[in-house]
Amino acid sequence: MSPRNPENTHDTRLPPAVTFTSGAELLMQLGIVESITREGVRHIATSELYAPYWPFGPDKPYPYGKANNALIMATEPFLEFFRTVYKQLGDSSAPETT
Repeated sequence: MSPRNPENTHDTRLPPAVTFTSGAELLMQLGIVESITREGVRHIATSELYAPYWPFGPDKPYPYGKANNALIMATEPFLEFFRTVYKQLGDSSAPETT
């Protein structure tokens, strides 16, 4: 229970940062992807296909942060990547059906 949300109603505020695990959970919770694991997010983050577009890391617009031993990423650019780049590249590389 949250002191700001004592009845634990659906809180629409987003966390300021996500880990690979919490990011995967948030992507599914928001319906951006149907299913993904932390390993799936890590794979995408290191994939050559997405390398030019992944927004986090050295020489990228957003640095990775660190909390304990986990890498953290700013939530908004993380979600924006999956809403736009991931969906577009995924759709364009999908085989056509007749």
